[in-house]
Amino acid sequence: MEQLTMCVMDDIQAVVKGITSTIPWQEHEVRIVGTANNGEQGWSLLVEQQPDIVITDIKMPRLSGLELMKRAMDAGLRSKFIFISGYSDFHYAQEAIKLGAFDYLLKPFTPEDILGAVLKVRQVIENEQAKSKQLQKLKQKAVSSSEYERQSYLLGLLRHEIGGFLNESRWDELRIELESSNLNVMVIEVDGYTRYGSTMHLDAEIVPFAVQNIVNETLSRYTRSVVLRENRYRLAAIFNTSDQIEVSELMEQCRHNVEQYTKKTISIGLGTIARRPQEIWMSYANADKAISYRFYSEGNCIFQYAELENQDVVAPVYPLEKEKELFYALKCGNESTCHRIIDEILESWQNSKGFPEPLTMIRLLSGLAFAIYRAFCDEITEEERLRLEADLTVLEAMRSLTFDGWGAYIKHFSSMGCEIMDKKRLTDVKQAISKSQEFISMNLSENLTLQTCAQSVHLSPSYFANAFKKETGMTLIQYITKLRMEKAKELLVAGVQVQEICQMLGYEDRPYFSGLFKKYCGMTPTHFRQMYENG
Repeated sequence: MEQLTMCVMDDIQAVVKGITSTIPWQEHEVRIVGTANNGEQGWSLLVEQQPDIVITDIKMPRLSGLELMKRAMDAGLRSKFIFISGYSDFHYAQEAIKLGAFDYLLKPFTPEDILGAVLKVRQVIENEQAKSKQLQKLKQKAVSSSEYERQSYLLGLLRHEIGGFLNESRWDELRIELESSNLNVMVIEVDGYTRYGSTMHLDAEIVPFAVQNIVNETLSRYTRSVVLRENRYRLAAIFNTSDQIEVSELMEQCRHNVEQYTKKTISIGLGTIARRPQEIWMSYANADKAISYRFYSEGNCIFQYAELENQDVVAPVYPLEKEKELFYALKCGNESTCHRIIDEILESWQNSKGFPEPLTMIRLLSGLAFAIYRAFCDEITEEERLRLEADLTVLEAMRSLTFDGWGAYIKHFSSMGCEIMDKKRLTDVKQAISKSQEFISMNLSENLTLQTCAQSVHLSPSYFANAFKKETGMTLIQYITKLRMEKAKELLVAGVQVQEICQMLGYEDRPYFSGLFKKYCGMTPTHFRQMYENG
């Protein structure tokens, strides 16, 4: 490996000198190409030298180590940063790691600490360079000038771009290494690699190239073939039928070999026989339709159009009655009931005879998700509506989502709505109980019953009773009694007669009122008034 370059930056000169002079860097294939005592000098050094490794204090004058790293990233520099600092405050390390720093060392550190961190960086750089070289070799092998023309022509045949240079004479002109009859097409998709995935860049490039080579080598053992890369995660193989092996066994070998050598899985869709090059597009269209049935699986499987074409399929029916049940459960915010109904709907679709076309099923699933959305529309705020719409948009965009994936996402979507409805219901209940308390306070002289209090806020008596106790911690009777007794205290202190107080608070029987007051306050109304008059 080539010698690595490194810069050292710290506002304390002794630290810079210690790092650069106490470790025999040449023995480890590392060359110091510059040092700096502040951030601005460090930035100039970075731009000029573009070192592989930077050791820098995280808090330097003029330009901090973190700001230095941000500038380097914005400028596209590939330097690996090792931060050093005497500040043990965790947020510095946290910010450094968030930015992608390779290591973070606290002062005081030893030469062994510094050397260990640098050697770890060295190993990472070596691995990256090895992967990059491997990728370059694969690309060089896959693409040449004439190969590019052949691939463009074959891709045009797959996509039915008939006319002009795609006429059959071009087949011979480009020396396509396939017989022009008895052709077939298989579509191969790498499971888990989609436009919406978050795969590491190098793996996302290397794995499809590896799959392309493995499939090509497997096919070439038995027949002539060309394997084309359509996009990041999808390949198409055009091959001649073989007398040596059944096509189903040939596809199984492709699937098995990919899994064995890459530890990744693929799904394969097989089209129908094309008698000549200009019919390849039909075989491809059928292969594309076949692989779409991966929707019903978790991948690592094979689908043949001929088998799917002959299956007896009964289209699933959209369950309007179940949708009504779901609608009511959603309105109540009952998450468990929602999930049960959704499971019943999905199970009824799964138990349909045969496998309906994935697009048909996706439309049904999308309709179910939209029905859930509609159930909440009139009940939620604009902000909540936008939040649900954003999730619905993500759901519709997930072209690689399987049937089970849709089911899980729809239940998640219903849970979001139920959470919103729960919060709304709790708010509504709080407001209702608060209004009922106002009603009670203003009508203490009336015959306050559970029925009249519940009617005042338009709730059923049983629901109101439970909600009231949950909200206030008291039963309705306990609450009314408390308010009346507190009001009685105020009136007694103000000099109002006991008999008059009884009438003002809705008590017809004075002895009953006196007994209730004594139980609540520990003394009779007369004793309570005397205590305040004498005090």
